Amino acid sequence: MRRRGAEIVSRALTGALASTSASSRAASSGALALASPTRGARAVLTRGDAAPFARDRAADPFASLAYRRAHATASSSAGASASSRANRGFADTRDDDMGFVEVDLSMVGSAATRADPVAGGRADGDVDWASIDFAKVCHYRVEVTTAAVRGAGTSGRVEITFIGDKGVSPPIPLEYEQDQSPGFMRGATLPFRVVNYNDVGALRQVQVKLTPELSQVGHGWMLESVSVSNEETARSYVFRSRKWFGESDCGGENGPLQQLLLASPDAAPETRAAFAEGLARRPLVNLQTACAAACVPHADKTKEGTRAVMQKSFGYAGEDAYFIARRNQTANEEGAPREWIAFGVADGVYMWRNLGIDAGLFSRRLMGVASDHFARDAPDPSAPPPDPSALLEAAYEGALAERIKGSATACVATVDAAHGVMRTANVGDSGFMLIRGDPGSREVAHRSPHQEHEFGRPFQLGHHDASDKPADAMLTTFPLEPGDVVVMGSDGLWDNLSEREILACVEQVFHGTGYQRGMGAEKQGVLNDAARAVVSAAYQAAMDKRRTTPYSLAATENFDMVYSGGKKDDITAVVVNVG
Repeated sequence: MRRRGAEIVSRALTGALASTSASSRAASSGALALASPTRGARAVLTRGDAAPFARDRAADPFASLAYRRAHATASSSAGASASSRANRGFADTRDDDMGFVEVDLSMVGSAATRADPVAGGRADGDVDWASIDFAKVCHYRVEVTTAAVRGAGTSGRVEITFIGDKGVSPPIPLEYEQDQSPGFMRGATLPFRVVNYNDVGALRQVQVKLTPELSQVGHGWMLESVSVSNEETARSYVFRSRKWFGESDCGGENGPLQQLLLASPDAAPETRAAFAEGLARRPLVNLQTACAAACVPHADKTKEGTRAVMQKSFGYAGEDAYFIARRNQTANEEGAPREWIAFGVADGVYMWRNLGIDAGLFSRRLMGVASDHFARDAPDPSAPPPDPSALLEAAYEGALAERIKGSATACVATVDAAHGVMRTANVGDSGFMLIRGDPGSREVAHRSPHQEHEFGRPFQLGHHDASDKPADAMLTTFPLEPGDVVVMGSDGLWDNLSEREILACVEQVFHGTGYQRGMGAEKQGVLNDAARAVVSAAYQAAMDKRRTTPYSLAATENFDMVYSGGKKDDITAVVVNVG
């Protein structure tokens, strides 16, 4: 897989940009210095004067082109100094430090050649630079950010097409060497400098195309965003995506390899405020809810005599723990009873046992304190219960106040059944997914991403100074629909079953039951069966040494070695259905 060189490149460039996560910002202190191009100049990085290109023409098939381009540019820039003209050339990234790199090999065919008798050009098919109207040449700085979720990276080739109010550019490959993908790593931002020989005007859309590398493990790519700056007009655009190109390693999500992205509006805060206001005014739907949970310890712990404790409102297995709580108010604004439910999963870090610390106690107290805080009577009986972020904060502070040592990932959710709104807070690789659709044709509507510092090191709440904090949690809000199913679990679930496999478990259990869409939630017995089925399927996958699992795919991608089989671990699942 051409990974090692690509990883070095992308890590260096990610540090140079320092534009994504805190880890990227930390890397920026040792980053490479970025070049500062002169407006209208074609080359950004230099190798000295143009003479070396002339000497290397026989050895390098692109040297002749680079040499002529350097001289054509120099002659077209009348106002440039002699020294700057001598220092312009094509950036050969095999030898030079990398900054913004001009990516324009695909644009050669857009200039006139003698193959086109109307335009006139060169007999050898090379570019006739004298035919180019340099007043229309546009240079763009492009920053491509890959999402920071497991399996999001790709070593496939990516092309971008600019669509403006004056025209469309040809497809432009985003690469530093011809026909070589730079490797779009998870959570990294790669910078490019590209040129288009015709002004397409103000950008309205960009088309992004992925050509997967057939030899790589993960054929999918999750693009977070594309930022584009026009050097001539100083206008900047952001095209947000957060969509999969191809199939994700986790299964269940399979997007087209070519997608159109719209320029994001500038009023993102106003958009979020309007969304929040819309939820506050959401009409009453008075959903019914049904919840169930199941858990099982690590296989080795079972051999040692460890057993799961499963109760309706609380349970644990090994270092995993969960809670389910309900809260009712006498009446809402229209006189009907109002119900909230809260549920959560926490996964303690087993390695604390090496220091004599009960790793499961911290996760159990997190869930216990969160449940107590949710059910506690408020001074104002009409006030809503705490939201997930407040529950997570209270659970964390409560565990610390009791001087409990250890650390754990945690995911907490609340459902306002009266208005049909779910809110979540997630720290680490415990998470949830939302299943939506008619019985028999349901699909995954959303999956919370792993929140990791790096592969195998998730965010964690803990007693030590290096732990993450509740303020680091990812917060989400969803309007629910009758028939929605929420599956929440520890990493023992997500590492061993793909989204598609979890969805199949739910469909199989719900098949043939008395539930009809919009007529109420499934019966409690059906939810109990669904939770047990999901945990059982994950346990079987964990024990299969030959199986392909989300964990084996992620390990293969991150360690550059072939892994197979499940991951033995504690496994917990909470299943919630609304109707």
